[in-house]
Amino acid sequence: MFRNNRRKILSAIAVVLLLSILMSWSTNNPQRILFFERLAAGALRPLQKGASAVTLFLTDTWQFIGDVQNVYRDNLQLRRELEKYGGSDLHLLETLQENRRLRNLLQFQEAVEHELTPAQVIGRNPSSWFSTLTIDKGSNDGIKVDMPVVTNLGLVGKIIDVMPNHAKVQLIISPSSGISAIVQRTRDNGVLVGLSTPRGYTRITRLEQHADIREGDVIISSPLTGVFPKGLVIGRVVEVSDDPVSLERSALVLPEVDFDRLEEVLIIVNYQSSAEGEAESGAGQ
Repeated sequence: MFRNNRRKILSAIAVVLLLSILMSWSTNNPQRILFFERLAAGALRPLQKGASAVTLFLTDTWQFIGDVQNVYRDNLQLRRELEKYGGSDLHLLETLQENRRLRNLLQFQEAVEHELTPAQVIGRNPSSWFSTLTIDKGSNDGIKVDMPVVTNLGLVGKIIDVMPNHAKVQLIISPSSGISAIVQRTRDNGVLVGLSTPRGYTRITRLEQHADIREGDVIISSPLTGVFPKGLVIGRVVEVSDDPVSLERSALVLPEVDFDRLEEVLIIVNYQSSAEGEAESGAGQ
């Protein structure tokens, strides 16, 4: 224990003597103080640079984290706003499309001489998708069986069943449909029937063997059926064929109306065929 204390005392005396010598040596020569300051500064410079680099890195990292958090909050806010107004945009688009369709129907209604009642398509029978549809007007609205149904693009079909608040429409593309039709360019008469294959098409048949019918010809309605007014557009010819057995010419017709996307229709409520007019005149007499 005495030896340990002795070593500590001797070490302290040595340090004091060394400091005394250095102070005495540097006091007598100011340049020596400058030498030691430079020596200390040179020794500490790498440490200072390292500390500065670490401080700058930490500062930039903190700033980056803050910027990321701000961007994240801004993105969340923008996403909420997009979700808030996204539905409004879709609703506005739907309203604009509906207004465009109704405007076209209104223009058609003003251009024809017939009295038209608008109706919405409210149903289709999955088993007869290409045959019938249901509309939201019925006997309470003055709708009757055999009234023609149209759009601004062309003929849709006719009413075949009426209830108080709705009615069923047979489409011209129905395989059970058959109406008189005319080739607009040549005035050739034929019978238009719906097809099961290819679905969505019709065919004009019973044309003369040498009837001048061509691809692109417009087919219109004829009053001979007794249901439809003359001149309603039906569709355009896409293919002409001849039957070697019956010696008749026929043509595949693509309707102008897109039945898959049909949402609104017009019902002709005041059309009266010539046969009906004669019957009413006879009854009156």
